[in-house]
Amino acid sequence: MYASLKLGEHYICDLSACNPDLLRDAETLYSLFSRAVRDSGLTVVEEGRYEFSPHGFTCFLLLAESHASLHVWPEYGYCAIDLFTCRVGKDLTPLIDEIQAALGAE
Repeated sequence: MYASLKLGEHYICDLSACNPDLLRDAETLYSLFSRAVRDSGLTVVEEGRYEFSPHGFTCFLLLAESHASLHVWPEYGYCAIDLFTCRVGKDLTPLIDEIQAALGAE
């Protein structure tokens, strides 16, 4: 009965060859990610972040529509993004493209 039921859209992104200087700047990166998610029309209801030592960063945005998270490994120029929204049909490709371009990712 529920075999074809679709309750959300899930995007998992592996971005490589990112600008390592930007990945080391947690404040700028967090602002960029948070602004891009909000500008996409998603509703942030809670947020959190953590900086690892000696480097690395993760943040999450709890959304009214579900969640968005970002994890970076500056030493590898790598960024992982996980976006899930229950707004079926909401195209998050422009949001991902914006972040990819800002990070200089391949």
